Amino acid sequence: MKITVFSQISIDGKLTLGAGNSSKDLFSLLNEQDIEFIHKFRGKVDGIVVGKNTILTDNPFLTNRYEINKNPVRIIPTSSMDIPLDSNVLTDDGRTIVVTTENGKDMEKIKQIQELGKECLICGTDSVDFKELCVQLENKYGITSLMVEGGGFLNWKVFDKDLVDEIVLMQLPIIIGGGTNVTLVDGEGYEELTTTKKFKVVEMQQQENYTLMRYLKAV
Repeated sequence: MKITVFSQISIDGKLTLGAGNSSKDLFSLLNEQDIEFIHKFRGKVDGIVVGKNTILTDNPFLTNRYEINKNPVRIIPTSSMDIPLDSNVLTDDGRTIVVTTENGKDMEKIKQIQELGKECLICGTDSVDFKELCVQLENKYGITSLMVEGGGFLNWKVFDKDLVDEIVLMQLPIIIGGGTNVTLVDGEGYEELTTTKKFKVVEMQQQENYTLMRYLKAV
């Protein structure tokens, strides 16, 4: 399983213009060609992972609107299943897998999601077990590549489990600031250099509206 964390960030690593705000606000700084780059990247992977908060805040479709029949499977991890049934990822024709936990599963909600033609997976007891999720996605669905477009907490989960192979960042030339704002990776963090996750720079490209930076896991 190859996992790529893909994100648009400010110079100071922020994902939004404040806690609870939509990440879509930053997209106004991009042109059509930039948006096409994002969508076509989705066409290169089997699945795309976003957290529940992205669904609640942005209500995205998570499709590739530039290439026919190249849409990734939408994968939504949530420990409590409190995703609105009218969310775009549940009501359109695309394939969606909602991932929840043993203690967070709601059989009535699972039935409603399945009636909408979507699928559910149980991975973990109290919180989603991302290592087990990768195994199930590969064995049950043949999914071998994932694009994670998460917020700071979801990104922390996959980094902390040492699951990330690649990072692709579109760094926008703005400073946002804010001590409580969402950053690329939040969560508990590391307090010793020896425990940090290490990557190597493999590509940098200066574009009109952003700097493209790509990193691979250091071996």
